[in-house]
Amino acid sequence: MVVDAINDHRLTVRRLLIYLAILVVAAIGQYVTRYMWRTAIWGAAAELERLLRTRLFKHYMVMDQTFYQKYRTGDLMARATNDLQAIQRVAGGGILQFADSIITGVTTLIAMMTLVNWRLTLIAVLPFPLLAVMAFYLGQKMNIAFRESQAAFSRLNNKAQESITGIKVIKSLGQEREDMADFNHQVDETINVNRRVNRLDAMFDPLTTLIIALAYVATIVIGGSLVVHGTITIGNLVTFITYLA
Repeated sequence: MVVDAINDHRLTVRRLLIYLAILVVAAIGQYVTRYMWRTAIWGAAAELERLLRTRLFKHYMVMDQTFYQKYRTGDLMARATNDLQAIQRVAGGGILQFADSIITGVTTLIAMMTLVNWRLTLIAVLPFPLLAVMAFYLGQKMNIAFRESQAAFSRLNNKAQESITGIKVIKSLGQEREDMADFNHQVDETINVNRRVNRLDAMFDPLTTLIIALAYVATIVIGGSLVVHGTITIGNLVTFITYLA
């Protein structure tokens, strides 16, 4: 409405102030509600982590000696630290992003189709299935790489625990250099595995940007044509591009 009013030379100071007041109230309302439900989600994630840590510790306490002979201390420590933190991140940020994208995506898509132009909406979202293909392909590779990263962290954790526990024996035998070299090898291996995870993770944003750029191109080309032919207004096109973002 603001853009159309500017384009038609009918925007007054009073009308502009009203539009700005509506935008400010909407922004404050969005901030308050987002703060409330984000706090609720992160609070639930923290509570889940506390519950899992308590249950895991109780589980460790009731297991017999055979269990501790089968599993290395480093593996068990990795479960209690790195793995639980990963679960907490999924329960917090993961659920938050999932809910946010579903709610925002669906409401925005409905607004694009009903308030602007449904044909333009269909054209603009055509590149989006490529996002699903990209996420599926990279997601599978990241899943494998992340498992390898967790295993490498477990081995490093176990090595540190063994060295600290057996430090008296290591010193009495003069094996400090050999043990240090072994530890550095474990560190290098863990870093190399994590680099592969980071490389795959770094591919997400550029590919997403490229696919979204295709949607912008389609919107500007087709939407510009609709504006020229009077099917939609310039304000509709600006609104649509904002929805697309």
